[in-house]
Amino acid sequence: DVPTIETEIKDDVFVLKLYNFYATAPELFRNALREFIDSGKLKLVLDLRGNPGGYLDGAVDIASWFLPIGKVVVIESFGEGIEDTVYRSKGYDIFTENLKMAVLVNEGSASASEILAGALQEQGVAKLVGTKTFGKGSVQELIDITPELALKVTVARWYTPNGVSISDGGIQPD
Repeated sequence: DVPTIETEIKDDVFVLKLYNFYATAPELFRNALREFIDSGKLKLVLDLRGNPGGYLDGAVDIASWFLPIGKVVVIESFGEGIEDTVYRSKGYDIFTENLKMAVLVNEGSASASEILAGALQEQGVAKLVGTKTFGKGSVQELIDITPELALKVTVARWYTPNGVSISDGGIQPD
């Protein structure tokens, strides 16, 4: 049983480890942020190492705590001739410029964790620390062929707010 979130305080830093972006992640993250605010700390480390991702909505919701309304979180591209879908911050944006934030990433950080890390890095909210991420920037659909056989097909790719393909080498830390 892998937890979704764990928190701890190390010296004057609040550490929030997010293990996945499953359905409960946004609510659990909100509760962890309340714990961070109540701690009185101004330094936050978001640990996404080994986080394989999960739901896109979770990444957008979590990014929205740090980004003003309308800021780009991720771009979904279906290829030439099809209009991109742009996912934007909902604008919860409760933190001031006093927040000092770092996001820890590694080769196990994939998919939704790369979306969140890329958005926070490129929008100037956090520095990324660690190693290059996995590079799982594809959107896939499962197509049933027979009752026993299915085919997984890539239908789109994820791009950071600045248009960098997550699939092409992952996200580079600062």
